[in-house]
Amino acid sequence: METKTKEQRHEEYLKKIPEFILMDDTFMNACFNEQPQLVQTVLRIIMDKPGLIVKSSQIQKVFKNLHGRSVTLDIDAVDENNVEYDIELQQANKGAGPERARFISSIIDANILDPGEDFDKLPETYVIFVTLNDVLKKGQPIYHIRRTIEGSDDVFEDKSHIIYVNSEIQNETPLGRLMHDFHCKKAGDMFNKDLAERVDQLKNTERGNQFMCKIMEDLAKEERLENSIEIALNLLKLNDYSIEKIASVTGLTVEKVKELAEELKPKTA
Repeated sequence: METKTKEQRHEEYLKKIPEFILMDDTFMNACFNEQPQLVQTVLRIIMDKPGLIVKSSQIQKVFKNLHGRSVTLDIDAVDENNVEYDIELQQANKGAGPERARFISSIIDANILDPGEDFDKLPETYVIFVTLNDVLKKGQPIYHIRRTIEGSDDVFEDKSHIIYVNSEIQNETPLGRLMHDFHCKKAGDMFNKDLAERVDQLKNTERGNQFMCKIMEDLAKEERLENSIEIALNLLKLNDYSIEKIASVTGLTVEKVKELAEELKPKTA
């Protein structure tokens, strides 16, 4: 198989840039990277809170789970009242199921409290899915999900919220216009001037193009690494290959393969 040169990959990246929309993971990463004011713009509209202040935000934040599956959040944000928000942009329905929302909510909780800290210190949390399609199929532009007490309409006040935003509905409301902007390829077609300015910067300036190319190259490297790790794990499970052979086949270091081998060993109590 022919290996592409760095220059060939760069040319391919440049051709992709005009086609990106904010619903694409790659472009979302670039657009909201170190841009808390843009995350604030989005949250103000989704939450219908014009005064909401985001004090910090981070893209692709990893929440570790030492005893099981970890999770990477698309956009993690905290407001001035220490309310925690996770925004997930979902092209596929599969990634926006109720079980995933539950898991994300639980692992955020598990990573917020310090050892020995009281449970009443848990902050209010919002897991927000912005979906390409109407996942819940009720024809609504936005769905607010809370636990309730059976036999009444009373809310079980655990401070945990799940929100689904249906990007199919692009009407003249502030939310509908935001969803329209999330599907625009051209900055000139967007309603929100802050988002449009950022999109124009990334798509129509040399500096923005270089930044986009770096994002795509970094993601490609990460994907190659993940594929190599998956192959190494499968070979380790076969128990037919030496550490050195697996390192040679996958391109991983011997030290990394040894680390993976240790992870596969049964945990002792």
